[in-house]
Amino acid sequence: MSQNIETINVLFVTREPELAERLISCVRMRGRTVRAHQAADRVELEERLLSHRFHIIVLIDRGMDVGTHDVIGALQNSGRLTPVLLLTDRPEDERVADYEAGAFAAISLGPDDVAAILILKAVEFHLCCTQMHRLQSTLQAAERRHLRLLQDSPTPNACFRQGQILLANDAWREYFKIDASADLSGYGLGDFVIPEQQDTLRLLVEERAVQNDSAETRQTFRLRTAHGRKFEGDLVLTGASVDGEACTVLRVVANADKDASEQLSALDPVTGLHNRQHLIQTLEQVLAASARAELPFALIEASVDDFERIHGTLGSSSSDILLTDIGLLLEEHFPPPATVARLGNEDFGILVPSARRTELDQRLAALVRAAAARQINLDQGSTVVSLSCGAIIADDSAPTIEGLLDQAARALDGIRQAGGNGYAFQHLLSDAHARAESDQQWKARLEDAIAHQRLRLVYQPVVNLHGGDFPRFSVFMRVTGPDGEVYDPSDFLPAAERTGMAATIDRWIISHAIQALADRLKSDPRTTFFLKLTRGSLLDGSVVVWLQKFLHKRRVPASRVVVEIKEATIITNLKSAISTARGLKEMNASLCIDDFGNGLNPFHILRHVDADYIKLDGAFVRDVVSNEIIQKAIRRFTEGGHAKGKQIIVPMVEDAATLAVLFSLNVNLVQGYFVHPPSEHMDFDFTQVI
Repeated sequence: MSQNIETINVLFVTREPELAERLISCVRMRGRTVRAHQAADRVELEERLLSHRFHIIVLIDRGMDVGTHDVIGALQNSGRLTPVLLLTDRPEDERVADYEAGAFAAISLGPDDVAAILILKAVEFHLCCTQMHRLQSTLQAAERRHLRLLQDSPTPNACFRQGQILLANDAWREYFKIDASADLSGYGLGDFVIPEQQDTLRLLVEERAVQNDSAETRQTFRLRTAHGRKFEGDLVLTGASVDGEACTVLRVVANADKDASEQLSALDPVTGLHNRQHLIQTLEQVLAASARAELPFALIEASVDDFERIHGTLGSSSSDILLTDIGLLLEEHFPPPATVARLGNEDFGILVPSARRTELDQRLAALVRAAAARQINLDQGSTVVSLSCGAIIADDSAPTIEGLLDQAARALDGIRQAGGNGYAFQHLLSDAHARAESDQQWKARLEDAIAHQRLRLVYQPVVNLHGGDFPRFSVFMRVTGPDGEVYDPSDFLPAAERTGMAATIDRWIISHAIQALADRLKSDPRTTFFLKLTRGSLLDGSVVVWLQKFLHKRRVPASRVVVEIKEATIITNLKSAISTARGLKEMNASLCIDDFGNGLNPFHILRHVDADYIKLDGAFVRDVVSNEIIQKAIRRFTEGGHAKGKQIIVPMVEDAATLAVLFSLNVNLVQGYFVHPPSEHMDFDFTQVI
């Protein structure tokens, strides 16, 4: 077993102790020490889960009125994610519901050795998952601490990856005169130094990438602000990671003798409580310690109901007094060792290191009652408010810290939607269950965005590298949330695919894009749109029919449309892809294979679908300037495509050096932020030479 534990703690839910003893003997015969407990009914099951930690639960359902759903429910109520092995004499076709409920395995009562092997495998799987979560939390905690130091530093700092800025602190914005509301995604390395030194900085970044993260590279540059003012300063380059991927941190040092970071404050300036950062740091410690704790911990998110209206009525000063008083109330009901913090605005977080569900129920009920009965004295009179609370009980088998905060917030949202002035518990979800729930939320969000017309199209030019050509645009969609937040396709398309929303989104995009194309053709009849199709549309046998219907309705020639389908989607849905490609060819529309080049023999796909364009996977662009292997791969794809009469497109072009290499490799078409970012306006000049 990969994880070294001395004793396996097993809970048998059964009324057949003799069978349990046989299984224990089989496990011990395989060199493992077992400490076994038994629960014969629901009451004993809940009592055992509250008082002990188990590595596995074995349910023998013969003669029992306890089923898999009951065991999983009891685990969720206790805040545990423990594998459940079901031993049953029910037919296999009746066990599907057990797997859907969350059973690790459901096997027949029979050879004890098979059950013993599965017990060991389930325990090993559980321990590996727990260790993985712990390592992820540790890595993410280290990353967060580093980024917090950068963000709160008085020294200008910014993180870059592949030449593009990922994030920058306020000092960086102020130093380079970038407006606080400006989108940083359009800025690259070269925007902060004079043109003559851009290549020098790029080479410096490339050299630093092969060094240790702790190593520093320092050099003096002629810098420039967003307003064009030029001045001299030192750039210090170090390594870091954002979202688990390596990046380069640039720090500006105007005075070599002054390079220090302020220590993060742990207190909220309004309420005097701990702040969000301190709560997350404490949660990291509790999560690590929970591996050795008998009881799980609880995370609670509390919020003042209808605070926006209250703030509008009382004003900022009285609202701050109100929040301070609520903070005192929370500390009264959750004294140390609990940690109470203000998360932001009207939201508070409470971390309870050792938690029992029954005790939390009582404390939360008392808190909600006390809040509703409390007279809060303000500058002018007094007021009464109500609280909503969302709670989750968890242990070290929990998902990431962000996942815990998100699940507590979901519980809070649920009680708010029910009218507030109460509390609710969220069952601890595994990563898979959390993803399924998140998918359903995305589905509802997308349906709401469609219903309230919060979808919009943006267009990115696809430009010929070898001279003037007719206008081509790749069409993308953005989703705007009810509060103005903007989501890219990478945020919602995976969930849309899994929930069956992708085909609906495809139709919305294509119908609106064809309308926009019809308008554009009036001024330039050569314009061509690249429109993406997802797997959901590919499996819809009517895709060619409704595409042709949209084109006919708007009087748009099919020759002005190129349909993009990902290589992986074609391979895994080959029959539908062949039919769709044939239909597109018959109606005189073109086909582009997207994300091309990942298979063992990529050109083999052209034997089945006759594409006009091949768009390489954007990963090939990464390091293309310095990596000869990647250059040879792109040359091979380009020459092979040209030999078959295909045009080669390379996306994600982010700098001039990449553009020059692609030109030398005889690539036909390019797109990317360096050429032109996606925009709601089709104003790119295709007659210019790039």
